[in-house]
Formats: sequence, structure tokens, C-alpha cells
Amino acid sequence: MITSIHFRLRGVATAAVSIATLAMVGLASTPGTAAAHGADTGTSARPGSHPSTSTKHGPRGYYLKFTKNWDHPDRSTLSLVHDGIPVKSYRAGSGVGVTDECRSNKGWLPSGTYQVKGHQTHRNSAIKGYAIQLSDKACHPKSKKKAVNRGDLFIHSEMTKNGGQGSTEPTRWDGDRDYKSLGCIKLRPADIKDLFSRLNQAHWPKNLTLRVN
Repeated sequence: MITSIHFRLRGVATAAVSIATLAMVGLASTPGTAAAHGADTGTSARPGSHPSTSTKHGPRGYYLKFTKNWDHPDRSTLSLVHDGIPVKSYRAGSGVGVTDECRSNKGWLPSGTYQVKGHQTHRNSAIKGYAIQLSDKACHPKSKKKAVNRGDLFIHSEMTKNGGQGSTEPTRWDGDRDYKSLGCIKLRPADIKDLFSRLNQAHWPKNLTLRVN
């Protein structure tokens, strides 16, 4: 009887050691391991989102992000971001190819954060149709020159006041050269309409911002 119990105890101890060893090399799981390492729990991501472990690191809610392409400013990127994850990205341009952000009417949008002041689908001024108005931004030259205020900044396209395409410029999108601007961010007509559609679904969040880097 004593001998039998002794061998049973040895067997349990050996099994415990084996499981612990396998767990250390990653071949066996222990209670709670799957949850701790973010294993799939069967929860579906919301439409248009991209599951990622970086979600917890990003800011909550929606915002816009303009990522500058220093080699080709007219091939920069504007993204709609939700909870730190890009929902949709679009080719975008700003400026006329000048990377000096303090050059009014030529340089691209200065880096920093902008408040979205409003949006329109039937704007009828020099900028027509779909447009998102941004707050002004003071740009500080590296030299000791005075700060330059960059104003009249929008995210827009080339279209008629009704959002269509006219027969002549500047109401007709004309390819690569139309990504250039006086400092605004410019998108293709189809892309800015898609962006508006997504922001409409999100009910145009209050305190929506644009982050430029």
C-alpha cells in the first residue's frame, strides 16, 4: 500500500514538472495565458476597422491624419483614423511641391494639430463643392523672422458647387497636377466624397481634429 501511494505521488509530480517545462518553452498553455496574450476570443471587429494590438496605444475616437511624403508632396496621405487605427487612407497633396511650410501659398500645410471648424457639400467660392475648413496655423521659421500665419486652409477637391465635374478648369479634376494647392489638402473628387460618407456615418464627431506630421 505504501509503495503504491509512493509511485502515484511520483507520477503526479513528474506530470506537473512536465507541464511546467512545456509551458516555459511555449508548447503548453496555462489558465489565463490565451487572454493575457490577446488570443482570438471570437469578437468581430467593427466594419472598416483593422484589428491590431496597437488599438490600446492610440487615442480614442475619430481624427484625421495627414502624413507628408517628403520626396513627393503630391503623393502624401490623408487617413481617417478611429481609436488609433486607420479606417481608410487616400492619396493627398498640399502645396506646390515646396516643403517649406512657412511659405504662404506655396509651402505645404505646417505640422501640428488643427481643429475642424466646419464642412460643406455645396461651397461656392474659390473652393467649390465638398470642403472641410481647418483652423489657422502659425508657422515659425527656423530663422529669426516673424511667424507666418497660414490661413484659409481646407481639405477640398476640384469640382462644381454641386459636387460635380465641370467642363473647364478649375471645376474639373485633371489628374496629378490637381493634387497641388496653395497650402490646402487636396483629394480626388471620389475620395473626398467617400471621406464625407464615412464622417456622416460617424455623425461628424465633435472636436474633430486633423493631425499633420
